[in-house]
Amino acid sequence: MQYALITDLHSSLSDTRAVLTAIQRTAPQAIVFSLGDVHECHVGKKRAKRYTFEEIEQVVTLDPDFLKLLFFETLLGNQEERLFSLIPTGVSHYLDQLRSSDRTKQTDSALFIHGDQLKWSYDLTPDTSSYPDRLLFFGHSHVRGLFKEGKRLTVHHDIPISIKRGRYAINVGPVLVEREWLLYDTTTETITFYQAK
Repeated sequence: MQYALITDLHSSLSDTRAVLTAIQRTAPQAIVFSLGDVHECHVGKKRAKRYTFEEIEQVVTLDPDFLKLLFFETLLGNQEERLFSLIPTGVSHYLDQLRSSDRTKQTDSALFIHGDQLKWSYDLTPDTSSYPDRLLFFGHSHVRGLFKEGKRLTVHHDIPISIKRGRYAINVGPVLVEREWLLYDTTTETITFYQAK
């Protein structure tokens, strides 16, 4: 089975369209799966603490063209969590459906999270010690990365990497601006980082 993993779209229509087009060309059989932060919350963390809801457009842009691209399953990221804390139930049918999404997904071979659950160092190295899973996929930091047994490895686009032995933490990289995505092949036990044009 193949997963085309994406994360950190932040409501970017052009970047999301480019990545989904690249996935369709490169791995049309892959299951597209998002690790969260599909939407951008216009209200920052500090302001959210004192924010009073007035209208949805002040909190999030639900562009119909962008929403048409969202055919895939997604985890909830910190942006969605903030949206739900600010927008009452019943304001948006789409957001109400999204509220039932999970924060994590476990398969036989891996754990998928958004990444805001991790502790991060100053140089954006994640502390994955509280996650014993052999394969941990995440996003959140907007910096792609591969860590084996806690050590950062150098990665390049378009080159399959074997993940058959050892414990790996894999930061998929953001759709927003960088247009990155990752192909995870459970049969060959490989990952490949990609960047759409």
